[in-house]
Amino acid sequence: MVEALVGLLAGLGRVSGVTLSTPVYAAASALHVVGIALLFGPIVLVDLRLAGALRSLDVAALALLRTTGTIGAGLAVLTGILLASARPDEYVVNPTFVAKMVVVALALAHALAFEVAVRRFGLPALLGHAAARASGIASLTLWLAAIGLGRWIAFT
Repeated sequence: MVEALVGLLAGLGRVSGVTLSTPVYAAASALHVVGIALLFGPIVLVDLRLAGALRSLDVAALALLRTTGTIGAGLAVLTGILLASARPDEYVVNPTFVAKMVVVALALAHALAFEVAVRRFGLPALLGHAAARASGIASLTLWLAAIGLGRWIAFT
């Protein structure tokens, strides 16, 4: 399974040019940072609101922030796959990279579960509940861990 993933990523790296061109890799890296910013900036605000702070953020603002965060998540995931395709054989055996992927998967699953709850109950009904506070804290913790692990990859 791991060998198949490495082969798939290596092929993507060759096709995309990320393994052959420093400017392509640099552009993917820069766009990855932009994606993280578009994800994390709004997520901090939404999570703090869920946790009980920033009560002045209304439902409309939270909806816009969630949409921006979703766009950022998509950009970060797509560019992250491109970056991983540059040296997949090194990344899949790097414990820090593997930990980051686990944390990102947990954070994305958490975000998806939150979106399902919002669609089912409505955001106003969720605000102020203990579960929403716990959700905000869990989300913020997961995304901070993902960012920290992502930076740590460069040192492992």
